Amino acid sequence: MSHRKKVNTATTEAAVVQYENKIAQVVSLVGARKTFIEFGRGSAKTTDIQCERLIDIMYDMPGAPVIWVADTFTNLESNILPAVLEGLARKGLEEGVHYVIEKKPPEFTDKEKEDLPEWLRPHFWKPYNQLVSYKRTLVFYTGLNVRFGSLDRPSTLAGGSYVFVFGDEGKYLRPDRVSNLLKAVRGYYLEFGRSVFYRGQCFTSDVADASHIGEYEWMSKEAANMDVSAILLVLRVGLVWTEAMQEAVAAKDTWLRTGDPADGKKYRRKLSVAEDWRVRLDKVRRRKGADTFYFRASSYVNADILTPEWFADAFASGLPDTNTAILSMRASLSSGDRFYAALSERHFYFDGIDEEAYDLVPMRSEPDCSVLRYLKPDRELRLGVDFGNMCSMCCAQLDTVNGRQVLRVLKFIYTLAPEYIDELGAKFRRFFAPMKCRVAKLFYDRSGNSYQKVGKDQVSQLKRAIEFDESGARTGWVVHLMNRRQGDIRQSEEYNFMQIVMSETNPRLPVIRIDAWQAKPLKLSLELART
Repeated sequence: MSHRKKVNTATTEAAVVQYENKIAQVVSLVGARKTFIEFGRGSAKTTDIQCERLIDIMYDMPGAPVIWVADTFTNLESNILPAVLEGLARKGLEEGVHYVIEKKPPEFTDKEKEDLPEWLRPHFWKPYNQLVSYKRTLVFYTGLNVRFGSLDRPSTLAGGSYVFVFGDEGKYLRPDRVSNLLKAVRGYYLEFGRSVFYRGQCFTSDVADASHIGEYEWMSKEAANMDVSAILLVLRVGLVWTEAMQEAVAAKDTWLRTGDPADGKKYRRKLSVAEDWRVRLDKVRRRKGADTFYFRASSYVNADILTPEWFADAFASGLPDTNTAILSMRASLSSGDRFYAALSERHFYFDGIDEEAYDLVPMRSEPDCSVLRYLKPDRELRLGVDFGNMCSMCCAQLDTVNGRQVLRVLKFIYTLAPEYIDELGAKFRRFFAPMKCRVAKLFYDRSGNSYQKVGKDQVSQLKRAIEFDESGARTGWVVHLMNRRQGDIRQSEEYNFMQIVMSETNPRLPVIRIDAWQAKPLKLSLELART
């Protein structure tokens, strides 16, 4: 197809030029009904792949109801939703113009819609399904409505009927809950069954490590359902279609510059050819075996944007998940290599969020401790802190369950440079603002006592950051420092002690229960720690 005229991206008036890495272009071109992508960190999984598919569906199934799920609402609102909005903005879609969030869409009369394209008029800002509430819902001007849900709260997804499902951070999604969710991807066949995306799925993630509690490798199993020859045929037809579209856009550019009716006729002829190839593309996308597409790739697919320095810094950091998170290699750590060898699923709980309390929190708002199901607001907190480039704080309480003491880790708070100790204290104060009892016992590594004699020790700085706000006013918190005279703890002693604690055989020691969602960094740290 080299004879076809190309679009001059420097001068075109007929098209908007946007960047997308080459593998993301392949995913868009294949356009499989069920797409499963395992890419490394920073590879634009959400901003490119998911948003491109969302825009495709917005035009292909106007008015349709779709669902977007994540492992937790916290992850959805703090990480995934901002990436979605960023991706839409990059592609020219603006909030309030092309979509609204948690708002009733505007209404227009038939007369006001007279100038709209015929296909858009019945769907303009009008969802096909009846929306009782706009809570956690995004509505596009084509009527497509996206409901955001969380698999840690399955009840929020019950009773719905959708025509497509999006899922990010797929490695954290339990396969049984995904399977239950897919039962709700049904209905509206007469309205949307013509679309190649009807009853489809698009899940993205970095590579899962099955040795980590709460990570699942279900996405990679979809590779067995893909027919490579059928996918290659889709790509061949898709490449011809894109070449034909380029020629049509180039012809339109010429027509816009000259105004010659002959150039206009040539443009319409080229466009007709491109539309014919688009029909062929939809047909081959529907072929058996072409409806499922699985692809795994490293972060290098986006190397043009990330730059070589980003990769050099990542490898120099020595982080233990580099192989899986960046290189997309399937790596695991056997239990015999783990420092916390007795760690198991019983040490984690997955129902730490109070659903009714969380429903009161608007999207894009920071929840506070009132959403924690097991928090006792009238009891003291126990804080475990580690200082460094990443300042980490585990927030826990002692509880009693069936006559046995339970140390429950409720929340993990952290800062990364350039944020430091003052910001850590501020985050703690904001999250635990509703607490009635404002007493905290602070446990920390003895290095936090360094420079204590000159008043420059890190733990005293954190104590002040909790007990006083930025203006110097008292916050009501009282922090007790528990490790002022702590001696050395040998690694062998810690290893033996944690083996005893996690085995739960000594009734005089509390059992440990960690919120797998609210303290996910702690969970990963315990799983990855080597002997």
